Amino acid sequence: MPNVVKGSKQERMIVVPHRPGRNRLLALGLLAAAAVSVIGGAYVGYTHGEDLRQREQDELEEAKSQLAAAQEDADGLRRALILAQSESDVDRRAALELESDLMTLQLRVAELETDVQYYRGVVTEQTGSTGLAISRFELSPGASKNARRYKIVLRQQDADGDTYLEGHVAVTLVGRQDGQQRRLALKEVSPQQDEVDIRLRFKYFQNIEGEIEVPNGFEPAKIEVSAVADTPVAKRVDQEFVWDS
Repeated sequence: MPNVVKGSKQERMIVVPHRPGRNRLLALGLLAAAAVSVIGGAYVGYTHGEDLRQREQDELEEAKSQLAAAQEDADGLRRALILAQSESDVDRRAALELESDLMTLQLRVAELETDVQYYRGVVTEQTGSTGLAISRFELSPGASKNARRYKIVLRQQDADGDTYLEGHVAVTLVGRQDGQQRRLALKEVSPQQDEVDIRLRFKYFQNIEGEIEVPNGFEPAKIEVSAVADTPVAKRVDQEFVWDS
């Protein structure tokens, strides 16, 4: 029995069996657990990293595909732009050429109009004193208050006595009725005429005569005579005569 000093605090002692093999097994178990944990973490990390790398690879391939499609679209748009610019240049050149041609045609038309005016003047000078002429127009009182007798004499100037003048003459009574202007062909107001264009055929002269019956409410103002010769000299003569009331 050990010596004990009186009055000192006594520690309790526990006796443990001495087992050095068990401690080594425990240490090895802990080391194995740590190794498994490290290897498992590494595997999980590797697996996650591989999945991430695969996703990035897929995204890269998708981006490359989209880029290729975009480049193809850009090339198509570029070709279309070049084609449109080319067509625009062609249209611009065509418009300039058309404008030039139009100006040339306008100048040519102006020249032709000048020529026509000149030749018309020459023809007028040549035919003014030949062919058809309105020689006389007469109005006189008729059988009633609203009636007037008329006489139109047409002749052939420079007649040779062998050639007939052929053509026609139209006579129109112009006035107002109910506040509106009104035009009446001679056949509408003269029983002696049954055609608007009265036929002409004579060697020296031809008389057109009859009686005009003015409609009620109609206010005559003038008479228009338009005579046309077809042969032997084409000619047109227009003349107006004031209505003598």
